[in-house]
Amino acid sequence: MARLEVEVKVPVDCGELDAIRERLRGLGARLEGPVREEDIYLLHPCRDVVARDEAIRVRLAGGRVKLTYKGPRIPGRVKSREEVEVETGPGILELLGALGFREGLRVVKERVYASLPSVTVTLDRVEGLGCYVEVESAHGDPGEVEEALRILGLEGRPRLTESYAALLAARRGGRGG
Repeated sequence: MARLEVEVKVPVDCGELDAIRERLRGLGARLEGPVREEDIYLLHPCRDVVARDEAIRVRLAGGRVKLTYKGPRIPGRVKSREEVEVETGPGILELLGALGFREGLRVVKERVYASLPSVTVTLDRVEGLGCYVEVESAHGDPGEVEEALRILGLEGRPRLTESYAALLAARRGGRGG
């Protein structure tokens, strides 16, 4: 089922993550993790998904496997785009490989999830990139993201709407999803 993904990333010093986690606890957030996630971004055999600002991702985390399609970004202060995600199994990479998909980029991160009523906040340590706080609206509402940033004391900080794959690819001199 497609939904509108609305999120923003805020780069932080890795030493700040514990204080932000405590702030989230004080707000009554339900915390989960840390979880190691490996995101494998795939290249389509027939079209340039990167040039089209799309992404096809397989996420491996805690024995679970998810296949995700992300559509082109909608301009704005937060990253908004169509997202279709399905739970699948370990053979999905082999199946997609047989169909001509190939790995373009791999992003590995350690992530703590914090659930609040209107947003999910993740505290991320991304290999090769550093630390980030990601805030995603539960209802596709940019206002929920803005309010969470305010409550967490992050509203005045630089924000990123690029994916970790795009940030990592740029750092390596390539392209990402």
